Amino acid sequence: MKTKNKILEHYQKGQRFYRNVDFDNGETYLECNFQDAMFENCYFGVDFSNSNFRNARFSDCNLKSTNFNNCDLIKTEFINCLVDGIEFGKSDTSSLIFEDNTCFGTEVKINTELNKLEAYMHPLVAELYKNVPDFDRISDHLSDDLHYSVYGDLSLRISEQITELEKPNKLITDSFTFFNHLGNKNDEEIDNLLVVGIYEGLYWSKKCNDLSRVLLKGRNKEVYEHWMINGTIQSEY
Repeated sequence: MKTKNKILEHYQKGQRFYRNVDFDNGETYLECNFQDAMFENCYFGVDFSNSNFRNARFSDCNLKSTNFNNCDLIKTEFINCLVDGIEFGKSDTSSLIFEDNTCFGTEVKINTELNKLEAYMHPLVAELYKNVPDFDRISDHLSDDLHYSVYGDLSLRISEQITELEKPNKLITDSFTFFNHLGNKNDEEIDNLLVVGIYEGLYWSKKCNDLSRVLLKGRNKEVYEHWMINGTIQSEY
């Protein structure tokens, strides 16, 4: 299946599955119909403008520099593909399923309003930035897909500012208000994120511990104190 004609004939004969097919044969695929097709480990890099991919699925494919301008992408799936330089142009991507795809080594998502790729941001990181805008402004945003890394950076910032300032500033108070909000969800995974990502970076300082125990409320204070006393980090309290 090395030519455009062979590739199209495969579909026209009722076949819908393509595996290990190289579509980059020097020709364009304008106004082609691949509705309901499945592409696995295929190589593209071609112009598919004005083509039909409704209900199609791309998995483990190389889609670098592939043009999907003005295509029917209703309920189309892109799963675990390389998407460097991909173009969606004026296509409607509102129902596009776009998961675990990477661009230049970074996991990305699609902004369906702009049809542009954006770096993936973990939901708990997005929630953090929304509730603690001062940290959003000073973060380098290089690891927004790694929530433990981002929360660890915040812990370092809080630790520095608590020890340096006489009174807590907005970054500190907003952060602890947010920690109370997260902790009140009573979710084991979130508790672990707060303990490992935030609290363990504060236990070293008595000043940090004293303020944390004032700003944390209810079960959040109990969780903090439990790991301060019983955890593996040497604590000053």
